[in-house]
Amino acid sequence: MKTKNLFMTAALLGALSAGAGSNAFAQTADTKAEEAAPYVSSLYIQETKPMQFRVSFKNPLENKLTVRIVDTDNNVLYSDYTSTSANYLKYFDLSPLSDGRYTFEITDGKEKHIQSFDIMTQTRRIVTAKN
Repeated sequence: MKTKNLFMTAALLGALSAGAGSNAFAQTADTKAEEAAPYVSSLYIQETKPMQFRVSFKNPLENKLTVRIVDTDNNVLYSDYTSTSANYLKYFDLSPLSDGRYTFEITDGKEKHIQSFDIMTQTRRIVTAKN
């Protein structure tokens, strides 16, 4: 009976340690050459906290903007159509998203500006042996 309780305690501690070690982060991905615009983009994306992004776009012509977040299958996860002044600024919390590659797209009426990023979950497991 004492051995059974010892194994149950070890299994429970192991499960708790594995769950506590999960961590998700996002990493910007380089856009492929054929997708890259031939000019310097006005789209700036900065991760301010883990999985939270600050998206800004310089819009000198003050055109109406379409802002989207899409996944690798081109499913639209977020879409907004906005008329804005010379600068667009919005914060996004992407923590609910699953692992995978996603893309911010901003279309200013003439050109599409894109920035891809990957979400990857890292799991850290700690094993301890007790006699």
